[in-house]
Amino acid sequence: MKKTTLLTITASIFMILGLILTGCQDPIYEAIREDVPPEEATVSGNIRAITRYTAGSNEYLALAANDGLRYKLKDDNGHGKWVTYGTPFSLLHYDYDSSDHEGEEILTVLADSTYLYIISAEYTHTAIEGLSYPDSINIWAKAITSEGTKWSEAGDWAKAPNKVGDFDLFPIYIAAIGGTDFRNSNFRVFQTNSPKKEHRAAFVRTYDSDNKIYKYFKLNGSSEPVECTTEVEAALIDPNPSSDADYKPAALSAVYFNGLKFITSPAATTNETYTDDATYFYYSNGDSKVIYNDGTTATEAFDSKKVISCLATTADSILIGHGKASSNSPAVGGINRADLTNGIPASELGSFSKDSNAKFQITSDNMVLALLNANPEKTEVDSALYVSISFYGYSNNFDNIGLWSYYPERGNWNRE
Repeated sequence: MKKTTLLTITASIFMILGLILTGCQDPIYEAIREDVPPEEATVSGNIRAITRYTAGSNEYLALAANDGLRYKLKDDNGHGKWVTYGTPFSLLHYDYDSSDHEGEEILTVLADSTYLYIISAEYTHTAIEGLSYPDSINIWAKAITSEGTKWSEAGDWAKAPNKVGDFDLFPIYIAAIGGTDFRNSNFRVFQTNSPKKEHRAAFVRTYDSDNKIYKYFKLNGSSEPVECTTEVEAALIDPNPSSDADYKPAALSAVYFNGLKFITSPAATTNETYTDDATYFYYSNGDSKVIYNDGTTATEAFDSKKVISCLATTADSILIGHGKASSNSPAVGGINRADLTNGIPASELGSFSKDSNAKFQITSDNMVLALLNANPEKTEVDSALYVSISFYGYSNNFDNIGLWSYYPERGNWNRE
């Protein structure tokens, strides 16, 4: 014990001396200087969306995380404010008595002007091979009201059809990869997530393997989703079209800008606020470039040099989340920003405020899954900002995986 203690103390002394000798310009020293005491992790997991929802006269944020469906008042800034809301099913768990999975896993949470939606998965288990895999995908819907500042538990969740007629919205099939069979799917869910509730809509994109075409459906409360393939194709923006004759452009995101616009890249947003309509919408080219569009002209702003996973705006900046789910390499994630002037991005990336710890907390090793500004009418330093992060499959700190926030009152990025 004494020998171990001595070695630890000696190593610590050398570390301190090294920091002193390298000087204050060393990046490691700067990172330590910018670090802040960590908050307790209370909202964890791979959070795929941070969703705006209106209940009664109040604005809320909702997401799927540990403990299931979580929500909070939009303007209730502060640590530990997320509340758990009841779901119509038990959360996914393994029952050792029956040797089977029970309950459902929440994949994501979406919203339109009236309904909150849970997209969930049920799993099955093969006793012989010992394999578990998704068996069905479900849509749950509820028009939630509020009692004071809390959501009312009154009323039931309803399961919306996961088929339209005989067409399966969430096909799960077996694909052979490298001689091994994997269960795969070919669907995507996305939403506009607009500040103005009347501009909110949620969609399912799925693939018709018989006709080899994509189909789109708008969620419709507890009723059957409504096919909107023609409308999507008419409003589809493809910033990086291919000359390949077999190329089939597919919407990966949607925004509201003088009507619905659908984008073939996963990252898209507008500069809409809770009081003003958008004057621009922004999206990536499917890779690292940021494009802004006034409804008439699309203009490339800059190349961020890393794959863009999500975007969010403030009154004076555009925030850029990075990550690529298919990558196992480090240093492709993280967060960046660029200045906005009257809605127009600068021609290059900018730096965070000298007092910001954003790039230290949300590093290039972290895949950014979602970004949201709760106050898009405010400047960056005066906004409440949220980001959910994951990592790339190699050893990392699991306590970091989940939701992070910046609050003006706190003045730094920290764990939710």
